[in-house]
Amino acid sequence: MSHPGPATLMAQLRDATATVREPLGGRVAWLDYRPYLLRMYGFHTALEPALMASRQLATIVADAALRNHKAALLAHDLVVLGVAPRELGQLPRMTCPASFALPEALGWTYVVESLTLGGKQLAHQLARQIPADIRRASAYLRCYGEEAPERWQALGVALDGCAQADAEADRVIAAAHDGFHQLRAWVRPALQPRSIRIHA
Repeated sequence: MSHPGPATLMAQLRDATATVREPLGGRVAWLDYRPYLLRMYGFHTALEPALMASRQLATIVADAALRNHKAALLAHDLVVLGVAPRELGQLPRMTCPASFALPEALGWTYVVESLTLGGKQLAHQLARQIPADIRRASAYLRCYGEEAPERWQALGVALDGCAQADAEADRVIAAAHDGFHQLRAWVRPALQPRSIRIHA
C-alpha cells in the first residue's frame, strides 16, 4: 500500500493560512472602494521595494520583477478616481522591512499573489454597487486578466520546486501567515458599516 508523500509547500501554505487568507474578512458589502485602493496602494508601495531588494527571489520566482508592479496599477486607478498624482507620495504606507531574506520574501510573495485570484471576483461583486467606478478604475483588481489562474499555478510550481523553501518551509509559512494578518489589519479602515460610513 502506497503512502502519500509530504505535502507540497503550496499545500502547506494553503492549509496554514486558511483562516486568515481573506483580507476582507467576508465583508465585501462594507467595502468603501476608494479607501480600499488607498490602503492597498500603501501596502504595495511599501512591500514591492522590499521584495525586489531580495535578490534571491528572482532565482525562485523567475518573473518576480513583472509581478511586483501592482502599485503602478493602483496609482492609475486612484488618479482616475480623483486622487492628484502629487498626493500619491504622501499617502500612508504600511510599515515594512527594507528587504527580506529569501524564506520571508517567498512567504510575502504568496500573500501578494493570492490577492490576484480574488481580484476579478471582487470587481464583479463591486460592479453591482459602483459600476461606473469599476469600469473606469479596476486595473489593479484585473491585473492579470484571464491569466490569473495560470500565474498562480506557475507560482506554485516555483515554490514547490524550491529546495531552499523546503529546507526552511516553516519560515515561509510563518511569513505568509504574518503577512495576511498584517494585510487584514491594514485594510480594516476601508471596511465600515454603511450606516456609519463617513465621506469627506
